[in-house]
Amino acid sequence: MSYSNYDFEDFNNFDEFEPFEQDAPPIEDEENDDNYEDSEDETSPQSRRTSPTWKYFNEQTIQHPGYPVSSIHKIKIGNVKNTGKNQSTLDFRRTDPWPEKEKNERDIAVVEWVIGDAQPFRSVENLRFKIMINKFDSRYQIPDEKTVKTLVVDYFKEKRKNIQEDLNAIPGKLSLTADMWTSTCNNDAFLGLTIHYIDNNWNLKNFLLDIISFTTRHTGNNIANAIKSVLTEFNLLEKTLALTTDNESAMVVCGRIIAEELTRELNDQSFRHYRCSAHILNLAAQQGIKIIDDEVVKIRELMKKIKHSTLRCDRLRELCSIENLTYYKPQLDVETRWNSTYYMIVKFQKMLRPIEMLAATDQDIKKFVPDAQGWIKINDTLTLLEPLEKATVLLSASSYPTISDVRFLFLGIQQHLNDYIGKEGFSQSEVASSILQKIDQYWEVVDSSTLASTVLDPRTKLTLFSTGEESTNAINAVKRRFSEYHTPMSQPAVINHDNGEVASTRDYFHQLKRRRLNNSTLNITRPSSGIYEEIDRYLALPCDDNVAPLLWWQAHFREFPALGAMARDYLSIQATSVACEQAFSVASNTITRTRNRLQPDTSRALLCSKSWLKKGIGEKRNYG
Repeated sequence: MSYSNYDFEDFNNFDEFEPFEQDAPPIEDEENDDNYEDSEDETSPQSRRTSPTWKYFNEQTIQHPGYPVSSIHKIKIGNVKNTGKNQSTLDFRRTDPWPEKEKNERDIAVVEWVIGDAQPFRSVENLRFKIMINKFDSRYQIPDEKTVKTLVVDYFKEKRKNIQEDLNAIPGKLSLTADMWTSTCNNDAFLGLTIHYIDNNWNLKNFLLDIISFTTRHTGNNIANAIKSVLTEFNLLEKTLALTTDNESAMVVCGRIIAEELTRELNDQSFRHYRCSAHILNLAAQQGIKIIDDEVVKIRELMKKIKHSTLRCDRLRELCSIENLTYYKPQLDVETRWNSTYYMIVKFQKMLRPIEMLAATDQDIKKFVPDAQGWIKINDTLTLLEPLEKATVLLSASSYPTISDVRFLFLGIQQHLNDYIGKEGFSQSEVASSILQKIDQYWEVVDSSTLASTVLDPRTKLTLFSTGEESTNAINAVKRRFSEYHTPMSQPAVINHDNGEVASTRDYFHQLKRRRLNNSTLNITRPSSGIYEEIDRYLALPCDDNVAPLLWWQAHFREFPALGAMARDYLSIQATSVACEQAFSVASNTITRTRNRLQPDTSRALLCSKSWLKKGIGEKRNYG
């Protein structure tokens, strides 16, 4: 037996071994093979003898007492398996450490597991985890907790260097969302910054660009400086088209400061600050809900009493079963999110019959069940809030363009509210008026910020603007930026377009749109000449309500090269800052009560790396 091909040093514990059987001597005559065993038994005092090989093994080592270890190659032998033949076989595994390259590959796999699954660093020191990894790979030495933390930070720094390549590959401009968040576990404050752009394949991409520890006052100037510092680091100042934030005063000031400085330093007048549309709808709905506060308070208290009582929950579940209704777990609303109040009332409404049956035998519940007049108010309120809920869901996405939907949805909501303000017998006209008043308060901002993106959406174009001044202003908004994209040498080529899937919610708002237009004739623009001829050809094509905007532009890009490049930039703008809120939701699952001692830099490394890992950002690749 030769061990010249092994360079092992150590092995893990295995079952006891059995000694080798002596190899059978060579047989010259195959015909005498059957007689060999008989002769062996008759002439030999024993058929199993110790091989001379064992003199090269030591059973008295300190590391593995009682187990044979090669004196030359430090190999520990595990099980000896009898194959049923003359020769027994040895089962041994390598435990010598992997070379540096192979070990680094395995370290990265552990780091990505810790990051991607939000595992605490101490997980690598769990005994069962070590045993499991050892079963998979006996040569891999798992790094300890401190080493893993260091590896995570190094992983973040390496990815951050590579991100520049991804950013350089963006074909046009990009948009940002920003928001502030403070952890309730350790009171650390962070500024989140997400990036959104449309790639060469006309896919809307996004990822967390940075999450910055914020130790200074949350003023507009400080926030603007922090954002500009990140944009400068990644050479993105000239590529940034928009910043979407909530309506908090510091964020509004931040947007104004960045716009002014970009205009002054780079003569860039295309940058614009956008208000979060979902936040506007939230403010409007909250204002309306306050008017029916008494009914909402009753439902909230009733749901609270059911939710906090196991007996009542079980009884309500039984009653739902009797009525063949779906049981919905009682839900309480959150003061800062109007749609949580909406969902709470909707659940209550769906289980009304079982709740009334429960209240018949439970006086503590009965006093909170709304009377007939109260239910009329609640049902009418739900009718008013339904389009706001649908619009919030549609606008909160980040996988498809949303900025071009803002005008479409807001006009539909305004039409809906106006219909009910003057409706005879409707109990919540005052609520409708209050919600509309708040939306109108922000309409001037929404109107001016959505002109170009609405025209560049092949589903709407000029159909959302009245004939005359509105249409002229919309076309001029496109023309003001068009010269930046127009190249005289570009030649159009006609290409058919593909239809894509659209959200069913849009059908709901198309009905509101038809009511608003009242079957009026669509706007028709007069043809023009010169560089704007491309705009006229685009507007002359009919709108297609059932097409995905990015698919349409991908198919028509060669036909409208300047407008296509412009659409690729403007359709990346986010209607809401929900992307940042989603990043903070991940942060709340990372900085927990059991991990409240994470340093801000470590939290930043974990959160950014998680987003980059999920989105495939920061990978080394060839863009040539």
